[in-house]
Amino acid sequence: ASRVALWSGGVALERRLGGDSPGDQPEKMACVTKLPHMISRVLRRAPFVVYAKIAPPTLPYYDVDKDFGYYFFSDLMESLYGLSPAFLTAGEAPRNAKMDHPDDYEAYFKDDVGVCTRFIHPKVKRIVENWKMPATHTTVLIRKTSMYFGQDQYMLGCFSPFDDLELGVTSFRAGKLQDELEEPAHVEPEWYEAAFKHLPNPTAIISDDGGVLAQNDLMMMDYKAELPSVIDECLSHINATQSLDINIDSWKFSNVSLETGKSRVWVWRSTPGSKDLAISIRPKHEFIQRDDAY
Repeated sequence: ASRVALWSGGVALERRLGGDSPGDQPEKMACVTKLPHMISRVLRRAPFVVYAKIAPPTLPYYDVDKDFGYYFFSDLMESLYGLSPAFLTAGEAPRNAKMDHPDDYEAYFKDDVGVCTRFIHPKVKRIVENWKMPATHTTVLIRKTSMYFGQDQYMLGCFSPFDDLELGVTSFRAGKLQDELEEPAHVEPEWYEAAFKHLPNPTAIISDDGGVLAQNDLMMMDYKAELPSVIDECLSHINATQSLDINIDSWKFSNVSLETGKSRVWVWRSTPGSKDLAISIRPKHEFIQRDDAY
């Protein structure tokens, strides 16, 4: 694992975080942040699903009865798809794809093995697939990568439905996130910091005046130069919703113009009433294709 410096008020706070392989050398995350607790809430309250599975140390060999157990799901999994994160991850033997997809679970295991062996951070695999959950039957866009935390390897992913925003039918929507769920007791605080750093969706934490407090690796790599203009554009829409007599804490944009083309942007508050915001950017996909890796 690597040592990453988180900065708070100009004071470096060294913490052990996951690297890209067990033998990583010390490095610093280019971020300025307040409390690490904010990062955990940014991931748990994200307006897209963040999830992780623990990979077995025996890769490429695995046991479908016990390996690739679910380690983390963000709160949205419950309200949008009808499955509680606690139900999926709790217990000494968390659920896995064999339990939830008995008809085609082998495909899920093979894909996770491929991600954990060929898409180590910062590489990202992109998949579009049909999903049938208790509360939703839809098509989702999934972005996957792999990271290490301590001696364990994780498949780390983000997904969102291929909805009217993705297709450009809707260009902007403001709304309210679901009520916050109980924080999972089995997830270490430092794991959230590692997951934020390696998240396959480029993500940053910003102040309400647009200042960047923290940004993850892919945001630094893909959007560092364009991030200030994206923030300015989004804040103009966000400020226009502040007069509405409802508690809005999520803003979604589907047609933000960047050098790479039209992009999806999510902005959300990790805590209701907080002045700090999180922002995530990724390319928008205007057509449905089954599988694409890069």
